[in-house]
Formats: sequence, C-alpha cells, structure tokens
Amino acid sequence: MRLGRRIGLLAILLLTACSSSRPKPEGPPAPAPLGRVDFPSYDKKVLPNGLTVYALEYHEQPIVAIRLMITAGAERDPANLPGVAAFTADLLNKGTKTRTATQIAELIDQVGGTVEAAADMESTNITARALTDSVNVAFELMNDIIMHPAFSGEELARDQQQAASNLIANMQDADFLADAVFQRVIYGNHPYAHLQGGTLGSIPRIRRDDVVKFHNTYYAPNISALAIVGDLSSAESFKLAEQWFGSWQKKDVPQRNETEIPKLEGRRLVIVDKPDSVQTKIRVGHTTVARKDPDYFNVLVASYILGGSGSGRLYQTLRAERGLTYGAYTGIEPHRGRGDFYSTTDTRTEKTAETLNLLLDQIQKFRSAEVPPDELSNAKSYLIGSFPLNIEVPNNLANRLTTVFLYELGDNYLKTFRDRLADVTAADVLRVATDKISSENVAVVLVGKANGFTHQVEPLGKAELIPIDALDLDSPTLRK
Repeated sequence: MRLGRRIGLLAILLLTACSSSRPKPEGPPAPAPLGRVDFPSYDKKVLPNGLTVYALEYHEQPIVAIRLMITAGAERDPANLPGVAAFTADLLNKGTKTRTATQIAELIDQVGGTVEAAADMESTNITARALTDSVNVAFELMNDIIMHPAFSGEELARDQQQAASNLIANMQDADFLADAVFQRVIYGNHPYAHLQGGTLGSIPRIRRDDVVKFHNTYYAPNISALAIVGDLSSAESFKLAEQWFGSWQKKDVPQRNETEIPKLEGRRLVIVDKPDSVQTKIRVGHTTVARKDPDYFNVLVASYILGGSGSGRLYQTLRAERGLTYGAYTGIEPHRGRGDFYSTTDTRTEKTAETLNLLLDQIQKFRSAEVPPDELSNAKSYLIGSFPLNIEVPNNLANRLTTVFLYELGDNYLKTFRDRLADVTAADVLRVATDKISSENVAVVLVGKANGFTHQVEPLGKAELIPIDALDLDSPTLRK
C-alpha cells in the first residue's frame, strides 16, 4: 500500500513539473486517512488440565507458527541465584531423554522448521515454525523438550561458560551498564531489578538441581497459553493441542512474588565511572503503571510525544536544535507489576550536564500544559498505524495472543486496541504527565568519564560515584 502511495505522489510531481500553467503546491499533500485494520478473529479453548489454547486461521501461506508461553521467567529466580529461568529455557533444546541436541536440530532442519526456547523477566516461551504438512514434527519436538528435557550437566557447563564470557564483555559496554544500573536503582530489591541472564556471581553457582527444580515447579499447563496460528482450521489446531499437550499434568504453582516495588522520593543520581569513555550514557526515569492499568494507553501516548523516534520533544530539542546527540528517546517497559518509564540518550563528556538539564527541563515542561492537537494526533496516528505492521505474520499474531494471556488483558483487548488509543485526549495525557511522570522523583544514571562532568551535575543533587571496578550488579547498593 505504501508503494502505491509513492508511485501516485511521483506521478503528481511529474505532471506538476511539466505544466507551467499550474501553481506549485505549497508543501507536501496531507496524508490519507488511516485505513482500519483490526486484529483477525480467533478461537479460544481451555483444556481440562488448564492449558489455554488460541487458534487463529491464517491461510495466506502453508505455514504454522506455534508459541507456548509459560508465565514464569526471571522474576521467579531464587533470590540469590539470578539466571536459573534463563538457563532452564536455554537447555530445553540441548537434549531430551531420547534425543541429543544434534538430533533435535537435524530433525527440525529436515522439514525446514525451527524450534526455539528463551525466558524473559515474566515468562518462558517455546516457539516453533513449520510448513503445514510438517506441523506434527514441530509439535512432537515441542512436547519432547518441554516434557522430557535431559538438562545435561555438560550442556549446562557449556552454557555457563558462554554466558559468563558474554557478560564479561557486556560489563565493558556502557549502554549495557546504564540499563542494568537503571533497573537496579528503580526496582531495588524487587526481582525486576536483577539481570535475567544471571550475574558474574550467580552464573557459576547454578547447578543442575536448580534447573530441574525450576522446571518441576513452574512448567505447568495451568499457568500457560498455547497459540497456534497458520494454515490450519481451528478444529485441527485444538485437536493437535489436545493430542500433544492434553496429558501435561497441572501443578500447584507457587504464587508470584508480591514484594512491594519501591517508589523514588526525590532524585537519585548514580554515576558509574568508566574512564575510557568519550561519551556519557544517560538514563532518566522511574516506575510507572502496570500493563493492565487503564492508564497504560495514556502513558504510552505520552511517552511517544515526549520521546518518539525522530519526532519526540527530546529528539527535537537535543538532536535537531542543539546537536548534542544522535538520538534521544522515551519508552515504557511493561510488566504485570509496575513497569518503568525511561528516557535515554548519550552525549559528549563535556556536554553531559547541558544535555541532562535539557532532558529534565523537557520532562518538566511536558507536565505543565496540554499537548497541542497536532502533536497528539501525530502520536496517535503513528501508534495506531504501526499496529497492522505488528500483525502481518503468524509469529507476530501468536505473540500478541500470548501477551494478552500474560498480562490478563481480556478477550476483547485486541479488538479494542486501536479504539482505546484513538480515545486518548490531551487532558488524559496531561493528567498522567502530572500524576505519573516526574523530573524530580526520578533515577538519573550516568555512565562515562566521571571527572569530565561530575562537578557539572552537582546542582542536580548529591551523586553516588561508583568506579566500574567496584560495581556489583548483584547488590542493591551496586557496590562490591
């Protein structure tokens, strides 16, 4: 559709250039109204063992995407052992009681499919993709790696070595450090604060028994959802779900950790001294609404107006007007509990204070008046217009369905997504900006050459200076 618009615009420009009798248009033509694209209809069924199954027919290609989400991830790691959920997921396709890792890979490769597994903060996802006539192979392998994983000690040791090597490299990456420290500052002792893949302290201490215990405790159908999207009828999808996962035994799964998420009182400024840096990485933000909160859409629109890619106020001020950075953005990281609202940018060492002050000033100004109609309209148009791009292929459709399950958003959520965005008003944005966005009760994390800017940012508050060699991401204090 976009190609057709471009061709049409080109034709108009050529005709204008060839005719001297017509006046030249002033500026580009107004964009055409967005066409409505709704989420496709789907069917839902809950098996006797508690497994929720979504079936969505997608017959444009002979492909089926399968996504099993278990609503247990790094949040459920033992308090002193971050990384267990990640290793449990990663080892699933590294061997079962009857198949080696090589045999699993070869079998799925023979049918041109994929089988993968990974854990994030609040879920573990096992995904498969196969041609319709090979879908049973994909289901068989998914069943095998979920029900009968070997959790080989040798494979675990190999994974630990690789994870530790990657983390050592990441600990020299300023962006990684800024993100990790920011999460620890805003979430404190809450599980959301720890590194999903483990830390240099925890990775070597993870044992096979820890992985087996996590699997035995949390891999259960009654806290899981299975989305089947592709070239199958709903009846066929439900039959396959029953065939391959109907015998999966439900479990009494422990309740989620309800540790209270702290709220920042005042501004907390943390500086990680990385002497070899020529730029300062800047993170500013705090916790915000849970994903299920009715104000989520209002905060989402607010975040795009403030820091949308290439168009937000931060980008315009810091990049377009001042040339202090290549980019400045604002976003939301959603969770079942309180998510986080963050702004991110980087700048030359000597411009750290100027950049940070401008960023905080823009946040404060954002809270002082309603956004103009054109800003609000542009933000909503972008967010609404990007929705169809995220539901173009079976994998994305399956992901949307399991996300609804994870956050308990309700069966009507995907049908009303666009309308709820369209209903956001300037008054709504100002209200959440005033109540839920702050430049004062906020975490500020700076990673860079500290002696080049620390004295410049002192007016913003007392800084906690942490040399990179003394940084400990296992500790709520961030110090060894």
